Amino acid sequence: MAERRMFSRSVVESARFLKMPVSSQNLYFHLVMNADDDGIVEAYSVINLIRANEDDLKVLHARGFVRILNEDLVTYVMDWREQNKIRPDRKKDSIHKELLQQTLPEVKLLEKKERSDLVKKSGPSVDGTMSAQCSRGKESAGKESRGEVSRVPVTPEAQTPIFRLGNEFLTEDEYRELVHTFSKPVVDGVIGRILRKPYHGCLNHKTIYAWCTEYRYKTSIPAMEHKESGYSEQLRKLAREREGGMYG
Repeated sequence: MAERRMFSRSVVESARFLKMPVSSQNLYFHLVMNADDDGIVEAYSVINLIRANEDDLKVLHARGFVRILNEDLVTYVMDWREQNKIRPDRKKDSIHKELLQQTLPEVKLLEKKERSDLVKKSGPSVDGTMSAQCSRGKESAGKESRGEVSRVPVTPEAQTPIFRLGNEFLTEDEYRELVHTFSKPVVDGVIGRILRKPYHGCLNHKTIYAWCTEYRYKTSIPAMEHKESGYSEQLRKLAREREGGMYG
C-alpha cells in the first residue's frame, strides 16, 4: 500500500470545506491519511485515535466529503481519485472493496496491475554490501528461473558468453576487460558472489565493474590461481555444481 497521501487545494480550500467546523476539517485530514489505496477507511478507529466526535463524521457525510458505508463506520472518501494518484502496479486492493461496490456501484476504482519492474539493476551501496534491488533467485520448474548457470552456444553473430544467469550473461571480451582492470581474484570474487546467491539483474558488465571498484578498496578477496583459459578453478567448480559439469 502506498505510504503517501495527498490533498487537493480545490477540495480543502473550497468554501464548502472551510465552512465546516474545524473539528470536522481535522477529522477529514486524518481520514484521508489513514485511508487505503481505494480511499476506504475505518472511521471509528480514527475517531477514537484522535478523540474526535462522531458528529464530525456526520457533518462530513452531509457535506458530501465522505460516505458512510455501514454501521461500523467504514467510510469512503468521495474525492479520493481526484486527490490521490496511485500507480496501478503499486496498488493494494481494499479489504472493503466489495462493500464499496455494493453500496456505491457508481464509484470507479483503480484496477490493480502486476508490477513489471520487479528486477532492477543497481550498483553497490555506500557500505559495500550488495544492493537489495538485485533480487535473489527463487525455485521454480525451469532452470533459468531457479537461477542456474548455463553455457550459451557460440554463434558467429555474437560475442561468446562465458557466464550466464537466466537471460543475463557476461561475454569473454567483457570478462577479460574486467580482469585487466581489476585483477582476476577481484573479478572472480564478485562473479562468484553473484552466481551463488544468485543476484538476478547483476550479471552484467556495468554492475560487476561497480562492485569490483568497491571490493578492490574495501573487501579482502583471497587470491585465486590464474588459468590461461580465462576461467578460475573456483568458478569452474561453481558452474559444475549448478549444471552438472556443463563448464567442464
